[in-house]
Amino acid sequence: MIARYKPYIVFLSFIAVGLGAFFLVSAGYYPILVVNNRIVSARTFWKDYQAASRYYQNIVKTYSQAISQENVLTSTDIQLSVLEQLIENNLVSKEVERQIGEDLSSLVKTKVDKFSEDKKLHEAVAQLYGFSFGDFQEEILIPQAEREILAGRLFLKGEKLDGWLVQAKKSARVILFSPKFHWNGEKLENVK
Repeated sequence: MIARYKPYIVFLSFIAVGLGAFFLVSAGYYPILVVNNRIVSARTFWKDYQAASRYYQNIVKTYSQAISQENVLTSTDIQLSVLEQLIENNLVSKEVERQIGEDLSSLVKTKVDKFSEDKKLHEAVAQLYGFSFGDFQEEILIPQAEREILAGRLFLKGEKLDGWLVQAKKSARVILFSPKFHWNGEKLENVK
């Protein structure tokens, strides 16, 4: 009896998988960047890009008199900056996890939790970035806390974070799924 319905079941399975894939892609759950086997979704990139754009627009509005037209950033410049930041965040996160291990989450939590009670900060985040406070924690505070922890560890070894990042970028395996940018082995470049 089931054999009789097998073609229908297979057809409906293909339809279900296709619809599922369509909804995942339309929601941005596809890779835009892979850094040392860690996937960054397009959803994360666009969320960060929109926040960076909004923040930059607020700066331009506030300081419009001091910014000359040749110094105004383009959409492509902001996208490039966001992608570079996502690459750095992934490199830092992986290294700090390697160096600290299980204690990392409690260290990060300690650094981040002190900001969660500040209602003025919640309002400022919504106004400046357009983020919820949860998104702000995930996209800004946690990567910053990891960066500070790694910088402290490197300092104890006599190294600086900037120097470590240069070397980490050179040895990183970065795959970018964007026709606008290219990874040259050390940094992102605009494809012209």
